[in-house]
Amino acid sequence: MYGLIGDPVDHSISPTIQNTAFTHSGIDAVYLAFQVKSASLKPAIAGLSALGISGLNVTVPHKIRVMRYIDSFDKEAMNIGSVNTIVNHKRTLVGFNTDGRGALRSVGVERVEGASVLLLGAGGAARAIAHTFAPKVRRLRIVNRTIFSAQQLGRALRRRYRCKILSAPLTSRRMKEFVDSAELIVNASTMGMKSRNNPPIKKVWLRSNQTVFDIVYDPPVTTLLKDARSAGAQTIGGLDMLLNQGAISFKLWTGRNPPITEMRRALEKMMDHGKS
Repeated sequence: MYGLIGDPVDHSISPTIQNTAFTHSGIDAVYLAFQVKSASLKPAIAGLSALGISGLNVTVPHKIRVMRYIDSFDKEAMNIGSVNTIVNHKRTLVGFNTDGRGALRSVGVERVEGASVLLLGAGGAARAIAHTFAPKVRRLRIVNRTIFSAQQLGRALRRRYRCKILSAPLTSRRMKEFVDSAELIVNASTMGMKSRNNPPIKKVWLRSNQTVFDIVYDPPVTTLLKDARSAGAQTIGGLDMLLNQGAISFKLWTGRNPPITEMRRALEKMMDHGKS
């Protein structure tokens, strides 16, 4: 048994992706979504071995706090300070983070190397993307509603990487300045999800020579991506990242190469049927 923990999780399409991968690979396993409130996170993690759960994905709001309750981490997760994948290895819980690598596969190394990047957000996914992109970019600007979190992430990155890193509060003046100078714009916040405010990027600020990547996949085409497309920019949606990070998790759990074509086909079929 494998699963996903978060709050909420009823919108997740990860079960479709992973169960397709298990079926196609001939693995006798099932992947389920478990809604876990913050107050129940510690006992939920403690029960992994007793329940025979071999691995988990972790989503908001638990990616950072879950690190208190697992046994060890790989170097990448330790640097990022966030875990989105847990492997139960002989009752030892090992944490990994596949978000950054999933994002890099989605965007493409060629768009990241030497680029000026604007990153919105400073939470678990944003941390992973920042640490993965920072060694490759020319300049990274981090904007977040809570400036303390952006500054904290910026300090952690400057200690490790040589690229120019600036953290700033979420203001209209700053946003226009940063959008104007960005070649790659990444929304790694929850802004733009259904019932949430959209990122404060005006359509008229966007240009055709930019790439806009939004990790939000519900809705699949966010307002930010619609605006970017109308400006002629290249766009990448959150479904690509979801698929790629899920494929990396699958290999960590099983040791097998993921059937990425079948996983993508199942994902597209589900979205065609209107499931978000």
